[in-house]
Amino acid sequence: MKTKLLPIFFLAFRDLFRPKIILLCTLPFFLSFIFWGIVTYFSWSTFTAWGFAIFESQSVQAFLDWTSNYFSLSAMPFIWLVRLFIVFALIVPLALISALLITSIILIPMIVEEIRKNDFPTLVKKSQSFLKGSTATLSISAKYFFSWLGTMPLWFIIPGGSLIVPFLLLSWFNSRLFTWEVLIECASREESKAFVREHSFELWLLGLLTSILYFVPVLNFIAPVITGAAFSRYVLAEINNKTIA
Repeated sequence: MKTKLLPIFFLAFRDLFRPKIILLCTLPFFLSFIFWGIVTYFSWSTFTAWGFAIFESQSVQAFLDWTSNYFSLSAMPFIWLVRLFIVFALIVPLALISALLITSIILIPMIVEEIRKNDFPTLVKKSQSFLKGSTATLSISAKYFFSWLGTMPLWFIIPGGSLIVPFLLLSWFNSRLFTWEVLIECASREESKAFVREHSFELWLLGLLTSILYFVPVLNFIAPVITGAAFSRYVLAEINNKTIA
């Protein structure tokens, strides 16, 4: 019996009000954005220096000379463009990855334990080593980060690409990161790989559904925890169905 995704999605909101979870639900984004905000603040002069260096490069000057009959671009507007590019190309994805990693590594075990204990008490905890879980998590995070950088040209080529491409990438990242972190708590490595293969389409759909929350003001601060709860419920329900069968 397949687990229905929409009830899982709404039940994830209820999981926020579990005593152990509600105290930490804003922690991932708070810590991540504070940290990367500080990094950006202290790196601002470095970003400015990079902007000057790029502006004064031979290729950029040649391009500006070629386009001088159509528009002129002085140093400071160009440097602001470089700063904005660095923030959106590097800082934003790193902040998002950090928030999701905090959720997956620190909060997912707590969320899984709470849901398993209350809703699926017959399931047995099978935690794998922290090293194996961390290796998979870092590999998925690296793929997401470099995919973000590699697909940035599509933001400007595809109509609405600056929204569609990040949304699709985030959906994939959620479906892989949270699924793996939940499976680490309740399945062997071989069982985990088989589960991802068998349920890849449903996991991708749940990734699409939960990723909407990251684009909704206010909800985006607790989106990682809701996402973690949704994937925890789906994975545990599917494993429980097989166990019962």
